[in-house]
Amino acid sequence: MQQVRRSACAVLAITLWAGCKGEHAHEPFSEPVVIDVPRGATSQEIAEALRSRGVIPSKWAFLWERAWNRDATLQAGEYLFERPLKASEVIDILESGSVRLYPLTIREGLNRFDTAEVVASTGLATREEFLALTADPTMVKDILPQAETLEGCLFPDTYQLAKTSTVQDLIGAMVASFRRALDRARSQRSIAIDDWDGLILASMIEKETGDKGERALVSSVFHNRMQRGMLMQCDPTIIYGLLLEGRFRGRIYLSDLTDPHIYNTYVHEGLPPGPIANPGLESLKAAFCPSRSDYLFFVAAPGPRTGHTFSATLRDHNRAVRDLRLYEQANRSSAR
Repeated sequence: MQQVRRSACAVLAITLWAGCKGEHAHEPFSEPVVIDVPRGATSQEIAEALRSRGVIPSKWAFLWERAWNRDATLQAGEYLFERPLKASEVIDILESGSVRLYPLTIREGLNRFDTAEVVASTGLATREEFLALTADPTMVKDILPQAETLEGCLFPDTYQLAKTSTVQDLIGAMVASFRRALDRARSQRSIAIDDWDGLILASMIEKETGDKGERALVSSVFHNRMQRGMLMQCDPTIIYGLLLEGRFRGRIYLSDLTDPHIYNTYVHEGLPPGPIANPGLESLKAAFCPSRSDYLFFVAAPGPRTGHTFSATLRDHNRAVRDLRLYEQANRSSAR
């Protein structure tokens, strides 16, 4: 029986070798070739797909290499080839799983509802599927036991996704990136604030300013107000609370300032009950390590710049607000 097996193997080897010798190399590609290897594809099917697109000169060469590498696990996915390769090189690529990747950018400051819209636009999942998955805080409960959803923990970054990636893969990568960012930020902690409050504060900072250079100053304002028992009076917290209840009308109205929902920091003391967005690393760092200042107020600065005017007294703040309104009024007049 062993002799028969040896003979069969020898015949197979000769057949494969003859097939390899009988094929001629393909010409260089005029443009990159994409090969999609589906889950469960046989070696024969993979070899034929590679040969037909000119990636390898012979399917027999591929099958020969596969016979010598029977223990290799060929990964499913979409592969991009810039030029023809030896069968052994292709085997190495398929075993490594070096699949074609597609970038997905999640901007800083998006809440999980915004993020659901971005993900839905890629076709990776529906908005409802993403929201249902991110409503479960299990992935961060070990470090943030207060979390009721993954809001705040979906780290903004550019993620490289394979064609075979799932929405669960994306959420897992976002949470893993958040955990690393939180570790970095809290390692620079210079003030007494726990991780949960730090995350909430970071989300507020992220929504208040897009200027990385002033985030630590914005943080100092919130910390100073907390130390003095002042209301946070953070407009984005009002918006988030209204969004949760489906009542946001596109802008903040005077009546919204006194709305009693739990995220309204014009009504309730201290921080809101949870994050209002997903902060980036700079906002996380600012929350744990604010600038030293005596500022208690800030308002958008007049003029074309994107920063804010910071004030230590209500009188100075009122003056800054007046300057902003005068600038806006002058702009409206000149536009008519």
